[in-house]
Amino acid sequence: MSDNNQRNFPLTGIRIVDLTNVIAGPVSTRVLAQLGAEVIKVEVPWGRAIGNIAMHTDVPGELRPYNKVASFNEVNRGKRSIAIDLAQEEGRILLRKIISVSDVVIENYSPRVMGNLELSYESLLTERPDLIMVSMPALGGAGPWSSYISFGPGTDALGGLSDVTGYENGPPHKPGNYYADHNSAFHVSTGIVAALSQRRRTGKGQRIEIVLREVTMAVIGEQFLGYQISGDAPVRMGSHHRDAAPHNVYPCRGDDEWVVIAVESDEEWRRLCDAIGNPNWSDYDRFATKPDRLDNQDELDSRITDWTRNQTNYEIMHKLQGHGVKAGAVLKSPDVLSDPHFKSRGFIDETDHEDAGTNHHPGLPFRLSRSERRMGVAAPMFAEHSDWALAELLCLEPSDIANLRDKNTTPLEPVDRTF
Repeated sequence: MSDNNQRNFPLTGIRIVDLTNVIAGPVSTRVLAQLGAEVIKVEVPWGRAIGNIAMHTDVPGELRPYNKVASFNEVNRGKRSIAIDLAQEEGRILLRKIISVSDVVIENYSPRVMGNLELSYESLLTERPDLIMVSMPALGGAGPWSSYISFGPGTDALGGLSDVTGYENGPPHKPGNYYADHNSAFHVSTGIVAALSQRRRTGKGQRIEIVLREVTMAVIGEQFLGYQISGDAPVRMGSHHRDAAPHNVYPCRGDDEWVVIAVESDEEWRRLCDAIGNPNWSDYDRFATKPDRLDNQDELDSRITDWTRNQTNYEIMHKLQGHGVKAGAVLKSPDVLSDPHFKSRGFIDETDHEDAGTNHHPGLPFRLSRSERRMGVAAPMFAEHSDWALAELLCLEPSDIANLRDKNTTPLEPVDRTF
């Protein structure tokens, strides 16, 4: 990352102190790191991710398993790392010094934690009057549930997303990924950039609160609006759609191979029929118009399945796309990483990590025509940049650094801890 100041990154010169864990916070700062911000990841002294995950290994002779935590290495690319024990007063003083020379601090603890550590926003303003501080409580910093804690699946449920995710007449489902976390992360990134822009104009920082539950609600607003207009609560419908048919995932030739087909209009329906050879059933009156197809989706899906199951998902996708029908092969992770379209666009980010080896990651999902993105920088090893932070950034004396190490205030290797 030594070339940061010589390259055309949008956020060159911005320093962020990252106290976040798990997915939502780390993804937001990873995005900003790839846009050129210098992100200092402050890790707990006793291992990565949550608690002391991967402190130990069942593989004989494996060294430094904590540097191989896949989820950590994915969401912390391009950052620096220092471990600080914030339970120690010396650790809190050290963190304050780092914040004093930084622009943004971000945390996703439960609302009581920063206050208990005497690191509230108001107290940190004494270190940096124009500080931007980001908090990411699951349910908000105020309100009757503010002290409750949650991960993404809980906020998916409380925000209404799980209720509309699932199959007809079946129970609610959680989304297949960390939906609330990743959705929140990009909102956080936007909020930070907006606050930096305003500070440039006014000279004043501010506090940002981004609530995972509320961010989840924001992306399913049509469900709430529909209920207010019609009085009918939304229902689960699997891969069907209330205003399109056929609209589903269909089996193809091969083991666990699928294709998605979505038809919204009668014109698209005619193009689909043409693509599949206009079989006699395509002329049935019960499929003639969109309302007819919506009323007879189960039979329609069965007819289309008879056609799809004898071809590969790529064959179907290319054939239907050639006729102007929205269709896409359902790709597994290996398929995506080897997909020639992604490769041609330079979307896949390749990193080489000293302990975890060479890995491929999704890149940034946006491009700026006049700015670069930081690519190819792996996540840091545990406390990899501790010497840089203490000696170069804070200019501490060697004796002071040695004292911090002796007390395990800033360890270079995880401290084994019994919970």
